[in-house]
Amino acid sequence: KQWYQRRVAITAGDARFTPLPLFSEVGGNVVPGLQTAGKGHYYHVTGQYYDHDPTLIRNIVMKIGENFEPKVILDAACSDSEIKILTNLLVDSLECRNISSGEVDSIGSEDWNYGYVLEPSFTIFSNDDIVLQQNDQNKDLMQLNSRRGFPIGQKIWMKDIENVFVDLSPRPWATQTLGIRSLSEQITLLTNERDFVTRDSDEDGEPSYEELGEIMMNTEWIVKAAAQLVYVSTKNRFKNANIPLYVPRVVQADLNPWVAMRNSLWQNEVPDKLQNSQNSYTP
Repeated sequence: KQWYQRRVAITAGDARFTPLPLFSEVGGNVVPGLQTAGKGHYYHVTGQYYDHDPTLIRNIVMKIGENFEPKVILDAACSDSEIKILTNLLVDSLECRNISSGEVDSIGSEDWNYGYVLEPSFTIFSNDDIVLQQNDQNKDLMQLNSRRGFPIGQKIWMKDIENVFVDLSPRPWATQTLGIRSLSEQITLLTNERDFVTRDSDEDGEPSYEELGEIMMNTEWIVKAAAQLVYVSTKNRFKNANIPLYVPRVVQADLNPWVAMRNSLWQNEVPDKLQNSQNSYTP
């Protein structure tokens, strides 16, 4: 709560961080919106920290077209009980032939750039296209989208993945990279630019407590996406197989107390195979 209040104070007046509509105000538009959009594949995703009210979570429902082309049906702040109501509306809808759940990288009400969904096939996507998608027929194979600049037909066999990594640029740590190293090559899956609203006066010193909190919030989604990629790539391997996840020192719990607090909340949610997979390195 302390960090929410600080961030709201810092970003006051910034249009990117204005409160979202409440589900109680716009939830009645969901069913008519689904009926207008028609039958198809829908994503139901949540944002990261909703700093205007930590009891609410940003929920986005969008229909995914043939060439991705997301059409937003709902973008609102929801309580836990309202998320259950929304989920039931989607499950009961004749329009939602498939519903994929996941998360996007937005903080508060800012625009999102990337997201992932878990089912029916693990997928990382941008706001305008698929980046990487697990093959429907062969779950040990991931396909990269040539429209994103990858070579046509480029595939990743999970058995060949040696590690997954997250990289950050030097201070103010605004540029994030998610990638994999396989037996034959290193592949950058995405590069994302994040706004950094907290600045320490000592640019050459260690990150301040406030900066460490900002780093934790800004890397929340990309670390989760990397961890999910590790899990998906590991779960079909032979027993005790392990794919390391490498993250920078400033995202390690022993250096960053905000990450330590976040990890304590994750422990009951993250599969056992991921509990010991996170290692560190200094980019």
